[in-house]
Amino acid sequence: MNNSEILELKKRLKFSSDSSFRIAACYIIGSEKKIQSKMNKYLTQMDEGDQHKYIEILKKGLSGVLNRNLLNLSFKKGTDAEERQKFLLELKDSGLAKEDLLDKLYESIMENYSTVGNYLIVSLYDAYDVMTKGTDGASQDESEEVYKYIYTCICPVNLAKAALSYHEDENIISGRVRDWVVDMPDVGFLYPAFNDRSADINNLLYYCKDPLLIRPEIIDNTLGCAEELTSVAETEIFHRVLENVINEVPEYDTFEVVRAVQDNLTDMVEGRVFYDSPTIDKSGVQDLLKKSGIKEEHLDIAAEEFEKEVGENGFLHVDRIKEKGRIEVKGENVKVSVKPEAAELVEVRMIDGRKCLVIPMDSDVEVNGIIKKIVAKLEEGEE
Repeated sequence: MNNSEILELKKRLKFSSDSSFRIAACYIIGSEKKIQSKMNKYLTQMDEGDQHKYIEILKKGLSGVLNRNLLNLSFKKGTDAEERQKFLLELKDSGLAKEDLLDKLYESIMENYSTVGNYLIVSLYDAYDVMTKGTDGASQDESEEVYKYIYTCICPVNLAKAALSYHEDENIISGRVRDWVVDMPDVGFLYPAFNDRSADINNLLYYCKDPLLIRPEIIDNTLGCAEELTSVAETEIFHRVLENVINEVPEYDTFEVVRAVQDNLTDMVEGRVFYDSPTIDKSGVQDLLKKSGIKEEHLDIAAEEFEKEVGENGFLHVDRIKEKGRIEVKGENVKVSVKPEAAELVEVRMIDGRKCLVIPMDSDVEVNGIIKKIVAKLEEGEE
């Protein structure tokens, strides 16, 4: 699914007096893996305030950035994965009206969602009459298909903070009753995927609040899908590979290597032949580092670290590991941010026996909005 398709479904999630949304919810005591309460009704059967709260939760699970919080997942091969896909199809076709199927979903989530806290499982069923879009992107009156889907969010439930509150009946200020409050979703999934504005039963959309905590047990055991690394996870893996090489061989200058690597990654993205993002495997990482100044005898260090992180046949997406913003240089008490196009002007020098980061200042200097004009030039050779 792309951003436009996600946004199209997200716009459907709104309060409406004639909404046909069915909502099923299950409150779980996490420490005991026990169902405390369940609810299953149409959205219009709820109080208006409750409707808005459920819609707010469901909208949040379709928010974020593709490849960071939102992942397009496909089902794995094999009997177990096929059974999970078949179950999701049955659950969708039931319109969330069969309690035995919902209980099976709740049990699978309880088994695979690791937490000691309580949480709420919220599931939505919707039948969306997809209208044909013209070449100008405007919707027409003709219907392409009725896209039927289920959408589930898992929301932590936490005890509200202690605070003082006004008690109207007694006309006093005293401690409020600490309620259990449902937070925004931690993870969620939408099935089937809405690819090319049509149902794709072989794929689903997965949401994770924390890109470094994607809950692989849910992806694998509950959904039967192949795990997909987020852009944050891929970047951290690549950083570890590069860091391992640089730290093993002290002669390399970190700034110079990182700058060269990012330049080469940019060239790879800009020089791609197809629209899809180019990927880089173990041998590709070795080639990249060789072009970036790493010596031949040290490339095996990178290969070993890469294989340890993503496997022998693993790969990373180039546009995810390429830094999109400025290059940052951090020390204990300082952080310097440099535009990528100006990175080549920055260099590391030994001055008075100390390693220094040297940045040419050919324009006025601004510090917290205060401009200091440079009125004189240093004598040639002066540092």
